[in-house]
Amino acid sequence: MLKSTATLVLALTCAAGQAVAAEEPYISDLSRTEGLPEFVEARILESSGQFRDAVAAYERAVEKQPSVLEIRVRYASLLVDLGFTKRAVEVLDVEGELDWYGLRVRALALARHAGRNPESLAEAETALRLALDEREDEPNLQLGLAQVLHREGKVAEAEEVVATLRATRSGSPQLVAYHAGLLRELDRDEEAAELYAQCAAETFAPHEECRENLVLVLIELGRPGEAGEIMLRWLEDDDLDELLRAASLLYEGGRNTEALRAVRRVLREAPDSERAKTLEAYLLSSLGSHEEASAAFRALLRHDSENVDLILAMAWATASTGDAEEARRWIDRAWELVQQGSGSPRASRVALSAARVELVGDNTARAREWLDRVVDYDSSGEELAFLVAEAYRREERWSDGVAALLRLQPQLQGRARMIAIVFEAEFRLRMGDADGRKLLRPMLDSADPRDILLALQVMQQLERWEDVERESASALARNPEDRQLRFTRAAALERLGRADDAEQLFQSLIDQDPGDAASANYLGYSWADRGENLDEALNLITRAVAIEPENPAYLDSLGWVHYRLGDLDQAEYWLRRAVGFGSGDGTILAHLGEVLLERGDVDEARLLLQRALDAGCENPEHVQELLGRPIDGD
Repeated sequence: MLKSTATLVLALTCAAGQAVAAEEPYISDLSRTEGLPEFVEARILESSGQFRDAVAAYERAVEKQPSVLEIRVRYASLLVDLGFTKRAVEVLDVEGELDWYGLRVRALALARHAGRNPESLAEAETALRLALDEREDEPNLQLGLAQVLHREGKVAEAEEVVATLRATRSGSPQLVAYHAGLLRELDRDEEAAELYAQCAAETFAPHEECRENLVLVLIELGRPGEAGEIMLRWLEDDDLDELLRAASLLYEGGRNTEALRAVRRVLREAPDSERAKTLEAYLLSSLGSHEEASAAFRALLRHDSENVDLILAMAWATASTGDAEEARRWIDRAWELVQQGSGSPRASRVALSAARVELVGDNTARAREWLDRVVDYDSSGEELAFLVAEAYRREERWSDGVAALLRLQPQLQGRARMIAIVFEAEFRLRMGDADGRKLLRPMLDSADPRDILLALQVMQQLERWEDVERESASALARNPEDRQLRFTRAAALERLGRADDAEQLFQSLIDQDPGDAASANYLGYSWADRGENLDEALNLITRAVAIEPENPAYLDSLGWVHYRLGDLDQAEYWLRRAVGFGSGDGTILAHLGEVLLERGDVDEARLLLQRALDAGCENPEHVQELLGRPIDGD
């Protein structure tokens, strides 16, 4: 989305709080001259609000005394207020030296006139700077200069002027919004979001425009969940469309519980809303309520039986309940609807969904059969590369996986092809093939941090922590401000046992951005796992969970720190929530199993610990010890 400054009607009578009173022209030489009666009449008419008659009286006064600047300045000032800026400029276009008040009126007239006549912008800028040379803190002139600079395309200079104005005057919401728009044009979106948030909190114009811009900026910053959460602060129950928009943003941001609450607010007001019922079904599936989601999708399909997206969602929900056969029936139904256009993006989407469903049940051969039907490489490339790799990873068929990825790569472009190469490199390294490292080298040396991070992820998967630390340190020398590279290096340092160095890096990330949930969780969990700084760990992890309340890793950390603190009730509560959101994660299962073992729930604890071993977990030796049996191979 292109960024543009919000369109605001900013009057040049400064919006920045209490404006400085301009000096009135001192009529020193009119007492015995012709034109005084007309001038006095004009002033009286102006003060009583009879502006049309005042203009006429000023015209007569100027005609009788064209050389008296005081008359012209007072007349031009009224014309500026009334919006007749071209005439105001003409009135002041005479010989003679204007005092500061005259310079001010002429500058404001030119600034307003230039708003509709771009050819006058340079002259307006010169006039404004001349007036500001004599009184640099006059807010009307500062704002006028900012607007002129902005229209000239000098956005950075305009922002500096507005920042100075806001620093010296109590800013109105209009001025705050204008400043935010300038920051947005300069790609300083974080700062813009802060200002839009200030303006959005007001109860009068332009708060509604600020609210919309705040939402848009947060979306552009990749924070849709935060955008949806903020929207809920001002939405009423009858704002149905906006509530659904907020719910969709929350869903996109992974805040599914909050999204579901928002959707149900809509359904209370509009129980027949198909949009709301559809989103509710998807949210139930995302939250792991697959039985309830299946029922919801089934009801929707009764009214829209050929909706391929709903059919695929139904297939996923039923597969997630363990009913593979019903899931396949739904997939077959979807394929019937698209197979006549088997080369279409729609057909490829069905094939990808079918492969995902088969992988849920570890039916890798069937998954590969479906992946062979994908021909829309442009829109499916990245997901296709991932699923092809996963179909071979499940069986640890590294050599066959390399061959499949090599066949796929010529069909892919751009980032999709790079992802396929990354998986090839991983599989080669798992085979002990040094060519895997050669494939990663161009990415590690790339100027694009995204490419570097892709390659580093392979090393993380292989737990080559010394390589991760060395390569991320090298990348940071080229990209010192990249937060994800710093996070990756900090994690590698922690894995290497260099806890103090890791803590310093994580703490710097948190200090710079207190909303960095990933860093807060990682540092807090590291302390909890070592039994150190437990109160600080609890604070950090609680902050992470508040930001992402449905992240199973963060919920697991919160349960684990409560366990270390000896609060078994809270530990079990949070770990069960973590299992609910990420039931297949071996480490989460192991943590809950250990807590239940401590509580004396031996049967469930042993079941969970065995599932943890089967799924793959951290510290399997410790889990084996808890189960009371030797480690395999001892």
